[in-house]
Amino acid sequence: MEYLILGLLILSPMTGYELQQFIKKNLALICSHSAGSVQTALAKLEKEEKVTATETVQGKRRKKQFSITDTGRAAFSHWVAQPMQADKVKNMELSRLFFAGLAKPEERRRAIRDYIRQMEETRGVLCAIQAHFQQMNPQELPPGTDWPEVLRFQGYTIQYGIAAADFEIGWYSHLLYELEEE
Repeated sequence: MEYLILGLLILSPMTGYELQQFIKKNLALICSHSAGSVQTALAKLEKEEKVTATETVQGKRRKKQFSITDTGRAAFSHWVAQPMQADKVKNMELSRLFFAGLAKPEERRRAIRDYIRQMEETRGVLCAIQAHFQQMNPQELPPGTDWPEVLRFQGYTIQYGIAAADFEIGWYSHLLYELEEE
């Protein structure tokens, strides 16, 4: 979560609420978007002097806007340059499939049907995000960032998510077909 926040703050300073809403809207499939997760990560980053906060008052509300520091930029640059770790990707839901033989046949089929439905919804959300990204005009974004390159790799992430959802829908649909033929 910390590196995700650092990356977002490189793009633009944000409040905790803005970070949470951005994650909820665009990255909820990658990580938690709970206020607690975001606030905990921000507190840790602030303590490590990787971000700074500026407080302002708007009406009766205090607003705390976070910006990345040079230390934060260095930590993020080091992290993003590292190879991705295949062993870090875990899907605990596969444990349900592993033990599905212990469930009643109709329970297994129902669970798989529901999972396919959820993956179809996930795919729909990703396609909507992809459409939003395709409509973005980099010239309308704040200057100082190579937006076409940033958007390019964000687009790859969305494409990956759609392809993964397509794979899971197809794989589980085939499994369901096999189970219904028994």
